[in-house]
Amino acid sequence: MKSEQTRRFLTQAGKFSWAVLLALLLGVLLLRVDGFSPGEVLSAAEWGIASSDYRMANTIARMTIIVLAALAAAVPFSAGVWNIGGDGQLVMGAFAAAFVGFTITGVPIWVHLPLAILAAMLGGAAWAAIPALLRLKFDANEIVTTIMMNYLAVLFTDYLVNYPFREPGSPSAQTVLMPESATLPKLVSMSNLNAGLFLIIAAFLVIVFLIRGTVWGYEWRVLGSNEHFGRYGGVKDDRMRFLSMCVGGALAGLAGGILVLGVYHRFLINISGGVGFNGVLIALIAANSPILVMVISAIFALVQSGVVGMEGKLGVAVELSDILQSSIILMVIVREKLWSLLKTIFRRRKTEA
Repeated sequence: MKSEQTRRFLTQAGKFSWAVLLALLLGVLLLRVDGFSPGEVLSAAEWGIASSDYRMANTIARMTIIVLAALAAAVPFSAGVWNIGGDGQLVMGAFAAAFVGFTITGVPIWVHLPLAILAAMLGGAAWAAIPALLRLKFDANEIVTTIMMNYLAVLFTDYLVNYPFREPGSPSAQTVLMPESATLPKLVSMSNLNAGLFLIIAAFLVIVFLIRGTVWGYEWRVLGSNEHFGRYGGVKDDRMRFLSMCVGGALAGLAGGILVLGVYHRFLINISGGVGFNGVLIALIAANSPILVMVISAIFALVQSGVVGMEGKLGVAVELSDILQSSIILMVIVREKLWSLLKTIFRRRKTEA
């Protein structure tokens, strides 16, 4: 039985790996058409990813935020709830953390920082609770409501940071810098990698335990696979779906809090950078598996850092990152067909030989 499971795992891993490699090969071919040799492309990508401690740290920092955004979608997805509102929940969590950061003064870091982190998670969870309640009470489609809540969150925080909480005299829409007692220490000097890494590791382990080792996780999976069976088996579907949305919102809010407390030390407009939608796509192609979420998030982070390096050394447009990420998603979706095609090609070559 174990050998059969191992064989299936290795087969699926092989299909996934081939899909990613083909997508990256497509990107190299596109750059070849533009006049760049594969050697130049790979060298520039490696420079952007790992040419120094600073660049490696930024790659890890990118990955960790993407992981949180993907888990924010994967947890509700596993319970059969479509949370497309990661960006809005991240933004609200970020502003909540910033608000606690710059309004509370004169307290030690061991009080101030946990309060700001808690505010970020509560801000994201509260924002996710609104579409969850709309679905439960009024049967409103959560895909529509979560997308609309994204726009509302961005517009609301844009107003707050442009008017009542704008830094006096600043040409940019941003809040004042927070005191040191509300900031996460840097792990690598001048990089975006900060002590929020440990919070993300803890959050990841908690989610793995929740999904795989608790009644909550079991009931989420039952609801996600067959809600009628879940109800028949006594699962309180309304409550469990509401909880899954709140957990997802808290994860997105934590991502926003780490950006504010560990990277920018203030709230800025456009702070999410669309990472919430990336998280949705990653959760879908990872089939809500936390382990696969981490693997795919790492690939996305490597692609983004690699393209930054290619932009710096070769002048390649940064939009190539979106092209590569879209290609990876497309290839992974059709990986079964790709695997069948590859097996057919290898079988023919073997026969001809």
